[in-house]
Amino acid sequence: MPIAKRFFTVSGLTVVSRLCGVLREAVLSHFLGTCIEMDAFLVAFRFPSFFRKCFAEGGFHSIFVPYFIDFSSKNKKKGAFLFSSKIFTLLFWVMLLSSIIVFFFADTFVSIMAPGFVNTPEKFELAVSFTKIIFPSVAFIALSTVYSSLLVSYNHFLPFSLTPILINLILICSLFMGTNLTTAGYRISYGVLISSIIQLVFLYIVAKKLKILPPQFAKIKFSRKVRDFLKKLTPVIIGAGVSQFNVLVDTIFGSFLETGSISFIYYADRFIQLPLAIFGISVATVLLPEISRIFSTGDKSKIYNLKDLIVTFSIRIGIPAAVGLFAISYQVIDIFYGHGKFTQSDVYNTSVVLQLFTIGLPAYILSKILSSILFAKKNSKTPLFAAVISIICNIILNYILIKYIGVFGIAVSTSISGFVNTYIIYKKSKDWFVLNKKTLLNLIKVVVSSCFMYLSVKFTVNISIIFAIGVGVFIYGLSMIAFRDEVFFQALKRVKFYNK
Repeated sequence: MPIAKRFFTVSGLTVVSRLCGVLREAVLSHFLGTCIEMDAFLVAFRFPSFFRKCFAEGGFHSIFVPYFIDFSSKNKKKGAFLFSSKIFTLLFWVMLLSSIIVFFFADTFVSIMAPGFVNTPEKFELAVSFTKIIFPSVAFIALSTVYSSLLVSYNHFLPFSLTPILINLILICSLFMGTNLTTAGYRISYGVLISSIIQLVFLYIVAKKLKILPPQFAKIKFSRKVRDFLKKLTPVIIGAGVSQFNVLVDTIFGSFLETGSISFIYYADRFIQLPLAIFGISVATVLLPEISRIFSTGDKSKIYNLKDLIVTFSIRIGIPAAVGLFAISYQVIDIFYGHGKFTQSDVYNTSVVLQLFTIGLPAYILSKILSSILFAKKNSKTPLFAAVISIICNIILNYILIKYIGVFGIAVSTSISGFVNTYIIYKKSKDWFVLNKKTLLNLIKVVVSSCFMYLSVKFTVNISIIFAIGVGVFIYGLSMIAFRDEVFFQALKRVKFYNK
């Protein structure tokens, strides 16, 4: 399958998944709005959500796939099976133990995740109850990730992309079931746990149908490959999940602010995840096996052309996506969330947070792709270093800015830390990514075209949001044509070159 087709398969289903996620949040906002119960659920849900995004959406794949393909390319099928089984077994016991610990010490866990809740007993007790229900889902997510990594290794991207859709549909259904028995917070919490179990069963069945040898429980013997894998896994997770680490930091600081602040961040982040998933996660997921195979065969010449092609394509799409989302932020939040218990004041606050988040969106998209290339080279130190500095920067800025502009300061801090992360990766990777005059000229073209698009969207958004988006896309494309930018079209033509 050509890499372009793989990308559009993954990104297309990712769009559906994220739209289902937005629908889920729209239903959730209708039932809960930005109340105490909603904030409590978000704190309990934050770590499993963080774990899913770091593991299931790139971090774990980024390090597992190159090792598994390295075994497979050398015709060591038995070695690949034993490797996946050992990792599967290790994850099972670690996650099981973690779930037991968190269940019995849920109050301590919530105190760490949301220290500001300690002063609000009702909110704190709800968060503890939700945590006990939700946290065991982490174990099932971890095991599912091993299966999805195997599918990605064999270029089966469809099941990997379908699982988030399945999960979102289950969560939506859970909100409408048992409405007379318990509150929406408890219903969605049980939905999270059930959906993680169904995800694991679904991926297991798919792997069996595709005749992929599923991992089995094995003796945990730390061979050289396993030790090397574990050594690289932690920094990879940190590097791949820097945006999610920053969201965790935002949640901790948000717990000290007024009720609803955590909800504003969460609802706004949902719309940021849509373009990030399409142009960051999707490209990185499809790119990883391709680069890993090139390295495993020793043919390194193609990787530079492929890397330039993907980065160039993403910049030309990522920046206008951020600008467009900035322009329609209020209308989007009002349409999806402005009903039920979600007030107009909530719409305004969430839309401002979303606008501030979009400023850092291009940086997160680019860092996701650049990090994927480094992971394929088994270089986890650079993303780790960049992530640590970015998180420290976010903590410092949060501490300073929330004193003056509250929850908006959290959004500003997150965006700035995203650019810090990308800049450090660039500075540490000059041997394979050079910012020259041609690159700067192309960047200027994209920025100017995006500005024209922004103006056109603002002038037409009150007519119809769909019409405004269409006009914006047309103006952006027309501007790029006027600038005689042919890189995007060349990329689509050249991409079949890597179908080998």
